[in-house]
Amino acid sequence: MTQPVAPMRNSLSRVLLSCFVATALSVASAHAEEETTSQPSQSTHAKVLGADNLKGLQDGKMMTASLLEVTVPPLGFSPPHRHPGSVTGYVLEGTLEFAVEDEPIQTLKAGDTFFEPKMILHRVSRNPDKTRPCRFLVTMVHPADAKQLVIPENDSSPVSHLPQEREDVANETCTISVSDSVNRQEFDETLPTIGILLFDNVLMTEVTAPIDVFTKPDKDGNRLFNVITVSESIQPVPMESGLRVLPDFTFDDCPKLNVLVVSSSYDMERIVASERIGEFVRSKGKSTDYTMSNCAGAHLIGESGIADGRRIVTYIGGGDLLQKTCPSLAVQDDNTVSFVKDGRLLSSNGNLASYISALKLLEELTDKQHRDYVEEHLYLQRLQDYEPASREQEIQ
Repeated sequence: MTQPVAPMRNSLSRVLLSCFVATALSVASAHAEEETTSQPSQSTHAKVLGADNLKGLQDGKMMTASLLEVTVPPLGFSPPHRHPGSVTGYVLEGTLEFAVEDEPIQTLKAGDTFFEPKMILHRVSRNPDKTRPCRFLVTMVHPADAKQLVIPENDSSPVSHLPQEREDVANETCTISVSDSVNRQEFDETLPTIGILLFDNVLMTEVTAPIDVFTKPDKDGNRLFNVITVSESIQPVPMESGLRVLPDFTFDDCPKLNVLVVSSSYDMERIVASERIGEFVRSKGKSTDYTMSNCAGAHLIGESGIADGRRIVTYIGGGDLLQKTCPSLAVQDDNTVSFVKDGRLLSSNGNLASYISALKLLEELTDKQHRDYVEEHLYLQRLQDYEPASREQEIQ
């Protein structure tokens, strides 16, 4: 039985879906008779099966209905994107995880349908199956002069700004396999796991500081921790610096964590408002040995309720707002306090102070000798003793 993800918006969509399903069945039947021994591609492949101009105008534009067959390899996915027209989809085979905007992820099977209104954010489109590809058909009703049928989220220009001349392009999208993650491949269940939460526009230093500290081996070259990054989906996450990071795990397949690191963003109000991020912090924070917040990550910790009654510090100048927003926290004076440890909760001002919290926790989990060893490799003493006259050489 089909399971519509969103209601059909008008009679045109229903007519197209009827034609579309008929075509889907014939295509699926033809593929069922074929056998292939080749390995699946690591890239999503979109094949245009046909395109017909429609009679009449929509918003003053000539419209075209395009029919495409899309194949997603095992564990493949497409980054967030938009389409210049409404999309109706029908799953031919395999499993498709699908979500638009902030709606929950839905798991679609063969025979299920989905719908996307024009220019809505297609946030999640991935094949969670490790061995089987996913195939689905798509009918898109779009302006005849649309140059791109797939518009990456970082280039989501309005349809009216698309070039006037239509070009037939392959419409390929970037596909990433989770097996590409070295941290997944080399995950050691016998080691403690440090999980670093990622979200859009996270502050870079607050992510790289704990990675820098906890990935250092001991004097004998032995790895002491699994250090992984976790986000809502396996999609490149933009940091505030512009650097993009590919997470190792999602909220759904995140392994058991011994430490959860929560960093910040200049738009923490939006991050705190996310139910999925809040629930992840709440559920993991209750089961970890330690939870560490840097900078305004304290707001996310406070809203989660896992630190009620505990002492905490945030970014310099942000204490009053944190105390007002989360009155159950014992907020410390950020003008004089850089780091706080209260039981299994650690917090810092963030930015370079994120190294303080990471090193303090490293000593807690290992010993002072190993902390000193790591500090030596980070050249922290050089930074602390820095004097321009004695440390810099400049040749004209």
